Amino acid sequence: MKKIPSVLASFVILALGLFLFFNGSTGEDSPTPKPARKIDDNEQSESVTQDGFDQLSQEQQDKMLEEFVLDFWEKELGPAETDAEENNLSLEIFARPNMHTLTEREYLQLSPEDRERVDAEIDENLRETRNYYNGVAAEAESLMADKDYVTAEAYLVYVLEMGRELGANKEGLVLPRALGVGVRRRALRVLVKLYTLTGDNSGVQMAREQLSEQDEEMEEIRKAAQHREANI
Repeated sequence: MKKIPSVLASFVILALGLFLFFNGSTGEDSPTPKPARKIDDNEQSESVTQDGFDQLSQEQQDKMLEEFVLDFWEKELGPAETDAEENNLSLEIFARPNMHTLTEREYLQLSPEDRERVDAEIDENLRETRNYYNGVAAEAESLMADKDYVTAEAYLVYVLEMGRELGANKEGLVLPRALGVGVRRRALRVLVKLYTLTGDNSGVQMAREQLSEQDEEMEEIRKAAQHREANI
């Protein structure tokens, strides 16, 4: 019989004693507990009688009782943690793209392999997103050159909104948040030019105040990035 913890060994002895006691009773009103045989999930559940148990080899009897006890403790206490990776979150529970659904805390709970997958996916998504919003800002500058200030302003406000969305979750991943700050800065700098050209002094002041706020946001992101590095 395999060695098992003393508490389980004692329980095996107790279970066996009770098993023999109840099965030895001949009264019709006495229930006859039957330890369940360990079966595959696809098999129909069945039990072993006293005679059937006695006909098993010693190894089979030991195995049955060990499984009976171990199953009990697993249900009572939960499965034993034999691998640190069992505490990791599964990447599959998060919707794509991960840069919008994962938080920093959740990222740190992923396995190293899943973090690599996330990093690769986010790197590609961020590159595409950055190129797109830079293109919109460049188009706005082109419209300004043609003196189409109304359309140019609308383009830049669109970039501001999308940048805010990237950084809306303060517990989100640091790289998407940093990109959100970056595209907002780009749009705000162009807006300062636009409002200067149109003589909108209040607009210039507002855009500059927004730029200062982005500096504060970036400082928060740097602290979050330092926390990540310290915990990987």
